[in-house]
Amino acid sequence: MKKCVNVMIALAMVVGVTSQSYAQDSQERGPKGARPDFSSIDSNNSGEIDFDEFSAQTLPHGDHQTVFDDIDADGNGVISEQEFSDHKPPRPQQRQ
Repeated sequence: MKKCVNVMIALAMVVGVTSQSYAQDSQERGPKGARPDFSSIDSNNSGEIDFDEFSAQTLPHGDHQTVFDDIDADGNGVISEQEFSDHKPPRPQQRQ
């Protein structure tokens, strides 16, 4: 009986820690589907996002190079804040 109680307490602690971790991750990323801020991607604060900074992000759809090239409207190899704000991500397709 004592062993069963110890296992239940340990399990409750694991569930609590896991839930807290998920909640913290969710707060850091913002609401589901929310787009990150330019400054959160521009990790070196250069005012531009290079491919290395961009590829460190998790994308919901597409590969990094294709999406980066799509946002980099002038094709100069970096994403300016204007290009970032002008880019409209594709809407997810609705399931039927």
